[in-house]
Amino acid sequence: MSRQAAGDAAPPPGADEVTLVARAQDGDLAAFEQLVDRYESRLLGLCIRMLHQNADAEDIVQDTFLTTWRRLDSLQDPAAFKAWIFRLASNGCLDFLRRKQVRRTDTVDPADMVEQSATGASVEHRAEASAAVDELDRVLATLPPEQRLVWLLYEVEGQSYAEIAEVLRLTEGSVRGRIHRARIAIVEGMKAWA
Repeated sequence: MSRQAAGDAAPPPGADEVTLVARAQDGDLAAFEQLVDRYESRLLGLCIRMLHQNADAEDIVQDTFLTTWRRLDSLQDPAAFKAWIFRLASNGCLDFLRRKQVRRTDTVDPADMVEQSATGASVEHRAEASAAVDELDRVLATLPPEQRLVWLLYEVEGQSYAEIAEVLRLTEGSVRGRIHRARIAIVEGMKAWA
C-alpha cells in the first residue's frame, strides 16, 4: 500500500463509503479512521451480544480493524466493504467461541444492549425493561452461535437476508431458516414475558 501524499487533503466527513475505502486502500489513514468511526460501535454491539463479555468483544473488534487495515488491498470491490468487515468480526466471534467454549456465566450489562429510554420513565418500567433484556440475553445465549449471529445481524443490525447471506457466505434460504429457528427458540424462551 502506498502512503498518502503529504499534500493530499483529508476526505470530507460526509464522503461516501466507496470513496473512503478506495482512499484507505491507497494508504489514506484519515479515510480509514472515518471507516472505523462508522463501524466501530456497530461491530462492538454485535460482538458483545455474541460473546457476552465486553473485553473479549473489544479485542475482536480491534483485531477486526487491524486485519482490515492489513488486508484492505485484497478487497477487490470497495462497495463490498460492509459485508467484508462484518464477516471478519463475525468469524472472529465464532472462532473465539469455538476455541474457548465460553461458559455463559458473565452477563451483559443491559445498558450495553438497550439505549436508555428518555427521561421520565418510572423506576418500575426501567426495572421491567432491564429484566426483559436480561431474559432475552439468557435466551440468546442458549442459541447455537451461528443462529444467534444471523438473528443479531437481522434484528439488531437491520441487515437484509441478502446482506447476511453475503456476510456469512450462505444462501438466503439458509439465512431465513436460521432466523426462523432462532425466532421460535426466542418466542419459546420468552413465554413468561408474553
